[in-house]
Amino acid sequence: MTTRNVLSFSEKKVSKNAIITLVMGIVEIVGFLLLLLISILSRGKLNLFGGYIGCLLVLLAFFGVLWGVLSYDDVKTNQRFKISGICLNVIVIFLGITFVML
Repeated sequence: MTTRNVLSFSEKKVSKNAIITLVMGIVEIVGFLLLLLISILSRGKLNLFGGYIGCLLVLLAFFGVLWGVLSYDDVKTNQRFKISGICLNVIVIFLGITFVML
């Protein structure tokens, strides 16, 4: 006879760090899309201010990846949101590097 603890599946909680990492990734991607749209509408005449915003978004993405990786060790929480946030922040880093190379 098996005990009830073996058959029950406990729901893992979502940590605050996971939500922060995911929201940072979403905000950074939306920021880059807005910069891209403004640059297209102004026919490439986005001032130095736009470049500073892009650099700030890349720095925030590095911070988001670091935050997600350092908070990844909590095994009692659901890791899907942390992994999604880390992936979104890595995408933002690649977008930033790509835009700098252009």
